Amino acid sequence: MVTNRKKRVFSITTYMVVAVILVHMAVIPFLYKEITSQYKVTSYEQYVSHVTEVAGLLADVLSTKSLAEDVDDIRGILETSILGGNIQYIEIVSDSAFAIRPRDGAFLETSGEYIEDVAVGENGDDVYYFNVPVYFKDDPGIISRLRLGFDESAVINDYNVVKQKIIYALIIYLLAITLFIAAITRLIHKPLHQLRERSKDIANGNVGIPLGVSSRLREIEYLANDLEAMRLSLVDIAANMQHKAAHDDLTGLPNRYLFNDRLEQSIARSVRDKSQFSVLLLDLDRFKEINDTLGHGVGDEVLKIVSRRMQTGLRESDTVARIGGDEFSFILMGANQQDAERIAAKVAELIKPKFEINNHLLKIGSSIGISVYPDHGDDAGLLMSRADVAMYSAKQNNISLAAYSPEMDRNHYESLMLANDLKSSIKQGHFSALYQPKINISSGKPCGCELLLRWDHPNLGVIYPDKFIPIAERENLIGELTASVVRNNLNSFQQLVEIYPDFHVSINVSPVDLLDNSLFNSITSALEQARFPRGNLYIEVTENAIMKNPLRSAEILDMFKEEGIKVSIDDFGTGYSSLSYLQKFPISELKIDQSFVRELSQWSVNYPIVSATITMAHDLDIAVVAEGVEDEAVLQLLASMGCDRVQGYHYTEPLEFEDLKQWLNSAMQV
Repeated sequence: MVTNRKKRVFSITTYMVVAVILVHMAVIPFLYKEITSQYKVTSYEQYVSHVTEVAGLLADVLSTKSLAEDVDDIRGILETSILGGNIQYIEIVSDSAFAIRPRDGAFLETSGEYIEDVAVGENGDDVYYFNVPVYFKDDPGIISRLRLGFDESAVINDYNVVKQKIIYALIIYLLAITLFIAAITRLIHKPLHQLRERSKDIANGNVGIPLGVSSRLREIEYLANDLEAMRLSLVDIAANMQHKAAHDDLTGLPNRYLFNDRLEQSIARSVRDKSQFSVLLLDLDRFKEINDTLGHGVGDEVLKIVSRRMQTGLRESDTVARIGGDEFSFILMGANQQDAERIAAKVAELIKPKFEINNHLLKIGSSIGISVYPDHGDDAGLLMSRADVAMYSAKQNNISLAAYSPEMDRNHYESLMLANDLKSSIKQGHFSALYQPKINISSGKPCGCELLLRWDHPNLGVIYPDKFIPIAERENLIGELTASVVRNNLNSFQQLVEIYPDFHVSINVSPVDLLDNSLFNSITSALEQARFPRGNLYIEVTENAIMKNPLRSAEILDMFKEEGIKVSIDDFGTGYSSLSYLQKFPISELKIDQSFVRELSQWSVNYPIVSATITMAHDLDIAVVAEGVEDEAVLQLLASMGCDRVQGYHYTEPLEFEDLKQWLNSAMQV
């Protein structure tokens, strides 16, 4: 079993003191040995030199005497020498085997053998023995020797005392250097300890207090300056991270987190002050089309421009936040419903003007929902939920803003239910097709038909396109729905074309589909598999759809034209384009909206509009279809204008496929 032992950590003072002691424990014995050895050599050499000098002086004095005549004087000199105490043994011996000694003795305490010392301290005694030659005056040819034994205990004792003093001195030195190093390291350690404590504070997030540590040591001062620079950097990083955590990177606006916090604060302030405030929820219209068609880079620039525009319409006390991809929320302090509607209308108008990005001229709209505290809710979740319901109602009714009302909840619930059911209904084929015939005015016979879709909901019954198409677009299911309609009805199309080779079928295309390549790919793929003639298929797009992004629309429509699929402009006259502008698109057919056709007469205000439209369309080689023809008088008037085709209840209401075949069979026989 492996256990984790806690690592022992020591201070710098401890390390330095221990290091000094260890180094000196290694060095001091060497120093002690060298010092004592040198002292010993020096003191012993001085001692030997001294006794040699004394011996030489005695030899010189004795050489003035005669062995024959001055024996007593010689002995007296020897005895006098011993009296001084330093000479413990003295005698004179000669080659003739005579010896002169003091009367008091000083004989060698051995067997009489005389052993001369080479160095001090030899032979285990305290006497230094050596001899010098003596030449007496009466017989200089005879060599006598003066044997001496000096007391060497004093010099040895001095040496031992010095050794002790050296030991004491080295011990004192070791203590002194240890204390000195400890003091120096304490001087270093104190600011380091302060730095450590402040570093711990910084690590714990307390970066607001300056370091406040200085030292006379340059390296520590550098370290303190570096740590202070690091602290200031951390302050900047923390502030930046705090800002990033609460703000949207792209627009710089508060994000959902900060918005929710401010919303809670606004509720608390309003409770305290008994005041009102309003919440706006804004969703950009057509933003997904721009993002999908022109790319996220252009989409990001759109969001930046919109964000700047919105802020110019707000007061200082107001808050705007980006809470989602193209969703923005507002808090309007002190604003009642009337104030909120006025500010929301101002924001919507600020967003509307066109702007150019990467040579693309773009226009974007908005749908705004409004909820008011405390009228529509007294907590953040309820206020946001009801602003969302109001925003959805504005989008569904194609208006720029709407304030919450209780009846919206039922509609919103129904829309949510439909959104949940839509995907499964597409997969299970709960959609049926009706066909509205087109009549060629000149021949009076059917020339084509328009497919009209109905949702056969299992619980709610038949649901019309004006209700489920916006849901399909919002839920990004419109492409899947269009593709399924083409696949599921191609067999019916094929049957009609086999019977009537010049007969064409029109299908409606959503503005969202129009800007998506997947629609083109799915339609052409289905036509290829079914071997359906492309020239017998029309796609109908609204005037407003192609004008949202003309460049992209022209690009997609050209692709359909190259494949032989024809393009029809539906609901013409309800938008703001002109025929001269529409000539830039590959258009084969133009359908005048029924609002211009119903109750048409030579005296109605719509007569010149319809007549001019037919004339100009023919000049551009575009066939014209009039929608909503319900009586013979209108039909005859359109015929007089040169209109090519008509649709409407004057001939028949939309028919199921089997009914259409029977109707066509009888209509073609006329």
